[in-house]
Amino acid sequence: MKKFSMIALSLIGNVLLVTAQSLVSGKVTDSTYGDPLVGATVTLKGSYDGTLTDQAGKFSVKAGTGDSLVVRYIGYEEQVLVVGDQTNLNITMTSNYELESLVIRGVRALENDPVAKTTISHQEIEKEYVGQHPIFILDKKTPGIISYSESGTSVGNYGSMRLRGIGQERINFTLNGVPLNDMIDHGVFFSNFSDISNNFESIQVQRGVGTSTNGVSSYGGSVNFESINLKRNPVGSTVELGAGSFNTFRANYNVNTGISEKGFGFYSSFGRLWSDGYKDFTESDAYSFFLTGGYYGDRDMVRLTAFTSRSQNGLGYYVVDEQTLNDDPTYNLLIDDDNDDFSQYLVQLQHSHKFNSQWNMSSSLYYGGAGGDFAEGTLDDDSVYVENYFWTYYTTFFQINYPLKNDHFGLISNIFLNTKRLNLSMGIHAYTFHRENREAILPHNSNPYYLENSNKNELSWYGKLDYQVGQFNVFGDLQIRSMQLEIDPDYDFIGTSDNGTITKSWTFVNPKLGINYLPNQNQTIYFSYGFNGREPTKLDLYGGFQLNASNIDFVRSEDSFEPEYVHDFEAGYKLNLQRFSLEGNLYYMNFQNEIAPIGEVVAFGVQKRQNIPQSTRKGVELSWMWSPTQYLDVHGNTAYLKTAIDEVTIFGDNTYADRQHILSPEWISNENLTVHLRRNLALTLTHHFMTEQYMELTNDEQLKVPGWSTFDVNVQWGLGDKVNVALMLNNIFDRQYYTYGAPDFNGDPAFLIQPPRNFFLTTRIRF
Repeated sequence: MKKFSMIALSLIGNVLLVTAQSLVSGKVTDSTYGDPLVGATVTLKGSYDGTLTDQAGKFSVKAGTGDSLVVRYIGYEEQVLVVGDQTNLNITMTSNYELESLVIRGVRALENDPVAKTTISHQEIEKEYVGQHPIFILDKKTPGIISYSESGTSVGNYGSMRLRGIGQERINFTLNGVPLNDMIDHGVFFSNFSDISNNFESIQVQRGVGTSTNGVSSYGGSVNFESINLKRNPVGSTVELGAGSFNTFRANYNVNTGISEKGFGFYSSFGRLWSDGYKDFTESDAYSFFLTGGYYGDRDMVRLTAFTSRSQNGLGYYVVDEQTLNDDPTYNLLIDDDNDDFSQYLVQLQHSHKFNSQWNMSSSLYYGGAGGDFAEGTLDDDSVYVENYFWTYYTTFFQINYPLKNDHFGLISNIFLNTKRLNLSMGIHAYTFHRENREAILPHNSNPYYLENSNKNELSWYGKLDYQVGQFNVFGDLQIRSMQLEIDPDYDFIGTSDNGTITKSWTFVNPKLGINYLPNQNQTIYFSYGFNGREPTKLDLYGGFQLNASNIDFVRSEDSFEPEYVHDFEAGYKLNLQRFSLEGNLYYMNFQNEIAPIGEVVAFGVQKRQNIPQSTRKGVELSWMWSPTQYLDVHGNTAYLKTAIDEVTIFGDNTYADRQHILSPEWISNENLTVHLRRNLALTLTHHFMTEQYMELTNDEQLKVPGWSTFDVNVQWGLGDKVNVALMLNNIFDRQYYTYGAPDFNGDPAFLIQPPRNFFLTTRIRF
């Protein structure tokens, strides 16, 4: 212990010695959005001395008066600055290819918009990414997010996230402005998007109502993915190979041609993923293919982006009581024959045009599809051939199959005006979404006992305005959404005569206002108000997955299930200093007829939701970054949440007053300590913390998910410019913990267990 203390004191002394030296420091940001540029090179002209910007875009470099600093970042114009008396520099860089960023401009918040947001760069994604779903990157980078996995791993299989205690089906997800949510049930299944995070240039998370976006309304928030930018990334190919606990293996190959002199370029990647999962019978076998490319001219960009993935998973959605988990942590109520086989695909054709220095436009045509089989049951002695939507395969299953198929066609078009003081954008979004649901007893897949079709159509318009007046920035946003859902019931299954199509229509007018005040270059203060309306899902209308004799009259009635509305009030403060940054915001969300889970599971682990007449969510969110030296970073986020329900009637005629929402912990915190041992060697220690949360709206003290605390370690080692090795050690103290729970079939508390100590090692080689 004494020897360790002496070594620690020696290291601290060396660090203090370095900080005593005179340094020129600064921050490098994007000129359009104000986002920090992570990994920009800052070097002394005529030498190899220099550094890279950190996660906040900040740098420190030794330089004397009269020296020239050269700042480079792929995809941006090079900057050369002469060092004078100033020792703190703010450097803004202009993108070479702003046409490519127009496709996300319609859904992204600008730097000075009064919105609680976090933007994660490609470099930050690379440091965290080993094949996991994107939600397991977001929960480390954004306040108020908690994510969980059904298989007990973050790689493959099914996972979900909550933001401000609000479930994934009430969070908007887009890729290049194109919606990823299922338009009828609003879900996003990242199991069907295997290895997609490898192809992201950036991710922006807006918390709360945020700005207008395409697709389902933002309630917990919105997550905007931007696909890889060809100009900003190195030309060449990259191989990624990884292996880890639970027989998890990952391989990915991608190639980037860059932009040729004639303006053409392409990027593509192919990935494979295998894992046994931590829980019994939760294996995953997945592949994915991603392609983007086209023509990138001075005034026009025409780009095709396509993605497809197929994922085969053993299922593990049932919660398990704690006594069983203590005896057998990997126990699964489902069996090896309970599995699914789904594919998802997305094609986007996008065009951006620059009319002049002020006017631009961007349009997208897209198609999204999904389909496959979900089989539940036991083995049969007879072997049969089964034909589904995509292939014919040999099986020995005699089970109930729940196949579905989605087809989603849409058009998005936006126009932008940018002047010195004014940013104006307007756009439309129109789509049609078709769903076919079947239920069949295998091997009679082509002769289902239940067959239902549904269609949803929407036309929406939005307009956004940012106007700068001195130190103030005024923000206005208006969205109008009009949609219709048509359901074609299976009347033979219901057992009644054909009464025609069931039609539901909704129209929402969603205004948002805000003001941003910049007292100086280091501080920002903002206030905003947003109003959103959101329609119920088909699952909400049915109270389950099937339209039958017991619920068809309720579904058909005009006042069956009400849409929900929210008034969202936000106030925030940002501070950016040379070595320290802080962002904090307060929010108050007032709901009418909130569509919220009650703690009852309808089927397949899915929570039943119902209208709650009056409820609120309020809280505080903080994120910070402190770099006391160029060798040490401390960063993290903390969120406090307090929820309240005035009165709710559940489980028949039982009425409860003054209750809290379920699955909404009061405290969520993530703290990170990064030590840069050498220029290309960094070690990060991460602490995750969450307090307890209720499972039911009764707020029974026996029905709680207990709080937990875990530690992870991430090691990044660059072997020259071409090879990078990353080691992730998760839950290093081997804690047994749960991030989700619900009452089991006996009404006792039960949980989805998360994995014990585990690791994943990945190697990235660039050619």
